[in-house]
Amino acid sequence: MNSAPEPAPAPMFPQQPPPKKRSTLKIILIVVAAVIALIVVLIVALALFVNGSTKDAQKVSDQLVTAVQTGDTTTAYALTSPTFRAATKQADLDELVKRLSTLVTKDKVSPSGKSINASTDNGKIAVFTYTMKGTNGKPVYFKTQIRDEDGWKVMNFRSSETALTTEVE
Repeated sequence: MNSAPEPAPAPMFPQQPPPKKRSTLKIILIVVAAVIALIVVLIVALALFVNGSTKDAQKVSDQLVTAVQTGDTTTAYALTSPTFRAATKQADLDELVKRLSTLVTKDKVSPSGKSINASTDNGKIAVFTYTMKGTNGKPVYFKTQIRDEDGWKVMNFRSSETALTTEVE
């Protein structure tokens, strides 16, 4: 009798090659893509938050800008807060609005910048900046600060020949 071993039976299923290890480059690309996606999501969420938080305040700000453009002193004064009225006489505001209305066109404008700020001392303040066309052909920069005082009211505003920031003044 021959004592040679019998050959092993052929496997019933074909053997799969061992899984390939992921290359370092693939892992780095996946991590970079995930970080970029996270940043995009955060920026979109922040933009939606600011837009949602400032929606009603922007309506007041836009109304003030329109009132200034058209020289509508009654509307401009009606949009101001009690704090603003305590510091500014209506006649002074009327004079300022009439003077500013001669410096800007009546073209519709939208905010070029906006921010929302909250503090325990001042409450919520929304800040909007606009770039309006000047009647002399140069831009006129306009900034409004709208405070939530039993509803959104104009806390203050200003115009400038240079760009303005959305920081609370």
